[in-house]
Amino acid sequence: MDFNTLIAELQVAEPERRLAAARLIGTLDETEAFDTLALCYPRETEPQVKRMMSWAAKRLEQARSAGYSTRAAIFHHFKIDYEVQQLREQRETELIRQMQYQSEMQLLNERSGKANNVILGAAIGGALFGAQGMMMGAMTGLTPGAEVLSSGLEPRPAIGSSRIMPVRPSTTDIRPLVHRLLHDPDAERRRKVATDLGAVVNNPAALPFLAQAFVHDPSTLVRQAAQRAAKLIYWNLLYWQMEESGEIAAEIRRRAQAGATDGAAPAVTPAPAAQNEAVPLAKPAAAQPAAAPTSEPPLRLNLRRIAEAADRASRQRQP
Repeated sequence: MDFNTLIAELQVAEPERRLAAARLIGTLDETEAFDTLALCYPRETEPQVKRMMSWAAKRLEQARSAGYSTRAAIFHHFKIDYEVQQLREQRETELIRQMQYQSEMQLLNERSGKANNVILGAAIGGALFGAQGMMMGAMTGLTPGAEVLSSGLEPRPAIGSSRIMPVRPSTTDIRPLVHRLLHDPDAERRRKVATDLGAVVNNPAALPFLAQAFVHDPSTLVRQAAQRAAKLIYWNLLYWQMEESGEIAAEIRRRAQAGATDGAAPAVTPAPAAQNEAVPLAKPAAAQPAAAPTSEPPLRLNLRRIAEAADRASRQRQP
């Protein structure tokens, strides 16, 4: 059950399905569904569904206040932020190289033309390294400094910077596990079943039952495991869909271009009581713009001082 299905289920005719959708939205802390809840809540006529929508809205308010969003959680959990950071650093490195090149070319152009640059480079190389240095120095006068001098910004292998790829959602029969999750008298066994549904089985069909356990199970540990499992299945499902459609690659490029990633909130939020009184549904808060990255200034060379030092060294070696 993906996001679009969740939204559609809030508006179906059967109250049982609307109830299950509101319960799952609250379990997943799917803050993107808040506006739809705000539209459906005043029109809801079933008291039980209305209470569940109120409960879900209250959870979404708490999650949104904490800075949580499903997309940010996906980028954080699957380490997609690492790839964003790597691409951003590559672009910043290229920008610094271009600035360094332009700076050094400007310094060379301030001299008396390319011929004088050759003479200056040859004088420096000859004074410091002899005949062979004279040839090297002459070549330096013809070649842009960014092509000769290392900026120390060459790509280096990144350790632990690969994102985790999504897994194809399964269609495994979950009926025996669901029965144990909802009816096993032992809380520890229910907790293990919830954990296995999220970490091993990975079948989106388990989402409504995990939400039911999250809301109604008397054990706090079972509720936490059920919510965690539901989020893992949901995140993987959305990640799989975005990877297949190319949306992930486009989002990585967009975030790298913007120079900042969305803040990722904790994957699990506290589980409040299943029943809460209705609360007003506020409008979503506007996002704050991200700050632009800064770069270090490019390297500058004082060729005149180098030439003067080379000339002094040459005079000292003369008999």
